[in-house]
Amino acid sequence: MTASKWIALFTALCICVGSAVSQDDDFDVPPPREKMMQKIEDLRKVRLLDVLNLQGDQVEKFFFAYNKLQSNVIATRQDMMEKAKTLRNAAKSADDTGLLTSKTDDTIAAMKTFEDAVNKRHKDLKPLLTSKQYATYIAFEAQFQEELTRLIVQRARKNR
Repeated sequence: MTASKWIALFTALCICVGSAVSQDDDFDVPPPREKMMQKIEDLRKVRLLDVLNLQGDQVEKFFFAYNKLQSNVIATRQDMMEKAKTLRNAAKSADDTGLLTSKTDDTIAAMKTFEDAVNKRHKDLKPLLTSKQYATYIAFEAQFQEELTRLIVQRARKNR
């Protein structure tokens, strides 16, 4: 890895850690699920840095925008998951059509909000990247979950 890539990686990690620390006023240890999710986000950022080949101040500009937009994506995803859990519980225990319709509508609205947050992230990052970088970014985002699943399976096989 060249010196400029090391500097870019170090800068990106500083930005990631700085934004994570600045968002958390208490320094309690996060619950295991939150810790795991943070590791996944850190992996995503490191992989993005690697595949996008960002240059100079582009690293700082990209990750400043990305962190803010990704925070919104994460928050809207959490809201969607909470609404889906509420809907699932209502579907198991209630026969009230009105309640089920209301919870279903809430979940669909949360799904739309999540989708809008993802699309906003893509749209707002586009001007910060070259056409090739943007294409690489979109392909990366489309395939990240699959890559993450592959890494988890590899790790599970290794730990057997």
